[in-house]
Amino acid sequence: MKTAAHPTVASQQPKVGLYFGSFNPVHLGHLVIANHMLQHAGLDEVWLVVTPTSPHKQSVDMLPEEDRLQMVRLALADHPRLLASDVEFGLPRPNFTVDTMAHLRACYPTTTFSLIMGEDNVRGLSTWRRYEELLEFHRILVYPRHGTGHLSSEATGNPAATAPDSSDPPWMNHRHIERQEAPMIAISSTYIRDSITAGHDVQFLLPDPVVAYIGNNHFYEEA
Repeated sequence: MKTAAHPTVASQQPKVGLYFGSFNPVHLGHLVIANHMLQHAGLDEVWLVVTPTSPHKQSVDMLPEEDRLQMVRLALADHPRLLASDVEFGLPRPNFTVDTMAHLRACYPTTTFSLIMGEDNVRGLSTWRRYEELLEFHRILVYPRHGTGHLSSEATGNPAATAPDSSDPPWMNHRHIERQEAPMIAISSTYIRDSITAGHDVQFLLPDPVVAYIGNNHFYEEA
């Protein structure tokens, strides 16, 4: 199974989008966003970076990181430019995005890394460690989140981008913030976990290999 260790494209200055998440589990909504950014944001690859522990999700009951990584690998097996990344597994914990990005810049100085984030995360960016550094060094590709209502299409002449909202925090107007009109699928990993625990069928919410992996390992089932 493929895991991103370095950019695989032939370009000497590859452009890589990084989509961080716990992926507990990875689902079709994640894949739609990753593929949209790959196709529409000028990227050579998108890496789904599996986060072992998140400072913002300490209370969430996580599957072991290797199982979550394996599910991402299975989900992306047929997509050569979408890759699973375990880069944070060997870094100090809890994992802070700014530290991971400094590590990646040092390891791959010719690669341009962009961050892929939901609008709700970007609006709360001031709570992140050294968020100004993220804004200074990286393009941030923002996708809408269900219920936020701030990224609806505007008459801008560019259907891939949207105009700032009057309620935006100041950093939403930063030169490196790029809003993308990515499709929204109103499902979440929490909904999937709860559905499995309740005995409901989730086959159309997850890639088939991930459904099989979860079922074979009895993940998320009622204890």
